[in-house]
Amino acid sequence: MKNLKLYTLFILLGLLPQLQAQELSFTEAVQWMQTHNEKLLGTHKQAEAAQLGAESAKGLRWPTLSLEGNYIWMNDDLYLNFNKYKYAVSGITGLDPALLGDWKVKFQDYNVGRLSADFSWPIFTGGKIKAGVKAGQLQADFAKLEIEKVESNLIKDLANRYFQTQLAKEAILVREQALASAEKHLYNAQKLEENGMLAPVETMQAQTAVADANRELKAAQKDEELARAALFGLMGIPEDSVQLSTPLFEVKKLESLAYYQDLAKQNFPEIVQARIKKQLAEQKVAAEKANFIPDIALVAKQYLLSDNLPITEPDGYVGIGMKVNIFNGFQNKRNYEQAVTVSESVDLLTAQAERDIQTLVKKHYTEILKQQEQLTSLEESIAFAEELVRVREKAFAAGFATSTDVADANLYLASIKIKRLQALYEIDKTLAELLETSGVSAYYLDFIL
Repeated sequence: MKNLKLYTLFILLGLLPQLQAQELSFTEAVQWMQTHNEKLLGTHKQAEAAQLGAESAKGLRWPTLSLEGNYIWMNDDLYLNFNKYKYAVSGITGLDPALLGDWKVKFQDYNVGRLSADFSWPIFTGGKIKAGVKAGQLQADFAKLEIEKVESNLIKDLANRYFQTQLAKEAILVREQALASAEKHLYNAQKLEENGMLAPVETMQAQTAVADANRELKAAQKDEELARAALFGLMGIPEDSVQLSTPLFEVKKLESLAYYQDLAKQNFPEIVQARIKKQLAEQKVAAEKANFIPDIALVAKQYLLSDNLPITEPDGYVGIGMKVNIFNGFQNKRNYEQAVTVSESVDLLTAQAERDIQTLVKKHYTEILKQQEQLTSLEESIAFAEELVRVREKAFAAGFATSTDVADANLYLASIKIKRLQALYEIDKTLAELLETSGVSAYYLDFIL
């Protein structure tokens, strides 16, 4: 693991000149996450393991062939002792028992060696094998959906942090403009005071406005630092290595609410996974039901090598076997009932999840529409605020407005611009949430291009 981390570090260091030489678009950030995010890569490995498990389950349909060998040394040869019958025979025949000899017969030497090939092929299991194979593939499909879920969540998180950073960067520009306006106003106020045309208190108000604007600028710069740290922490690259190039964007047109709700019903990974859980539960029911039915298999054995093989064992045999459980404390019955209950519970939980998802899609969709309306209103307000600043500055120069009036106008303009940026950010963030809930996070890039 340590070597892997060092190797990854060397790769990142090797890429730094390239990253510093170019800006990072949101699309490039997504591509980076898809190829470097450890959680996503780990999910790919889990899906690969699940698929291998599904391939392994298919082996249940095939016969098994195995070799078995052993060599045994016993403490003595094995005998059958018939001497007690010898005396009965002697009594009947009148012969001397000594003349009849020893009726102790050896039937097995003390050492036995054997090597056999064993064959078994289940030809009927009541559906257990079919259910097992189907369940294995369903588990593989479930794991693949986990990849989609993790990737969708990463795109959502990346959109949130990427455009939060862009919001913070744009907010700095607004605060810099506000500071420049405040400094310009202070300069004008000082000139008017020097010429005896303005009271000192008005200049002090202008100085206060500069201090306030400077404080807001520093706060915005800190916000950007935190946003960049969160973004590049998610991506796992140094903060200063790249500059973001995809700006906050407007969503001009959405499809209908019903369109996204239908997408969510069909594609949202957790909904699709719930349906797979239902199918898994059905296969569990089938497997438990099959426990009431006999298992039938073809069997065969052939000794390849033997030494002193017992006389009771043939060199080989072929046959058919049957096994059925008559009584095991009602375990089969209880397991079957449990499987049926689980299947029914999955139906209920899936139905509730589908309703919840429909509500969540509507929430995100409505939020985007709300922010679009806010954006239109704020753009109109910006035009009004800019005109207000112009009028207040002219009035101040003519002696009809105070420094506070000018500062308030500039503050109002800055706040409206910030609100506009926040509305854009909310649209971009909520769009990612809407598409994730709809199960089509990849569509997010289409809104940017």
